[in-house]
Amino acid sequence: MKAKDIIKLMNNWADPELIDTWDNTGFQVGDAEKNIEKILVSLDLDRKLLDYAIDGNYDMIITHHPLIFKPIDSITTENHKEKIIYDLIRSNIVAYNAHTNLDQAKGGVSEELGKILGLEQMTTLSLSEVEDGGYGKVGYIEAQNLKQYADFIKEKLDIDYLTIYGQVDKKIEKVAVCGGAGSDFIYDAYRNNVDLYVTGDIKYHEAQMADELGVSIVDPGHFHTEKPILPVIKKYLEGALDGKRIKIDLWNMPSPNYTIY
Repeated sequence: MKAKDIIKLMNNWADPELIDTWDNTGFQVGDAEKNIEKILVSLDLDRKLLDYAIDGNYDMIITHHPLIFKPIDSITTENHKEKIIYDLIRSNIVAYNAHTNLDQAKGGVSEELGKILGLEQMTTLSLSEVEDGGYGKVGYIEAQNLKQYADFIKEKLDIDYLTIYGQVDKKIEKVAVCGGAGSDFIYDAYRNNVDLYVTGDIKYHEAQMADELGVSIVDPGHFHTEKPILPVIKKYLEGALDGKRIKIDLWNMPSPNYTIY
């Protein structure tokens, strides 16, 4: 199967019409006519991933975050990002990503996060200008205190630590989630009258605003709120490929790799 056929399958799920105006996403590097036998799925495309893909003879890399986000002026070996692009081309590896379209797609990043964290009766947290589009999910869990649910989150996301903004004995029942960096939707969480908002990359003043609005926050980190989508991408493609012999592997390492000490 050719790269363009794989891309079409991904676009059938994460419709390019859902790509936000500020985003740069989609087919970014490579030959659309290349025959694909091995695919590597990851959140990011960095040097460690690329070296692994080259050593493993992968034909295509599918990521959530775009490799090329801002315009570039050249492709040389003098710049870190440009050298990755250069080596992708030299190694004849196709790079494709689905970012805001996968955030907003049915069965996308936040919906999968919500499922894993036990949300029921899910609705969209923040509707976008695109028809049927929107970020984040709101749903209900069995009533419990914040500490109990935080322990549940740690178990489900397989993490040892997270950050809690709020009183750990607070009773929670209505929860909002947004995979990745969801601070832009704190006010949407407030308008939805949620008890808790689960998202990543919360800064000091954003947490302060949420506290003033009465919204508690759990921040497991950007990577950990988005990683649940990786096996979903693999499963979707394996089903869509309908028995075709294409090997699909997952890269579950955060970029940059980090340790909480």
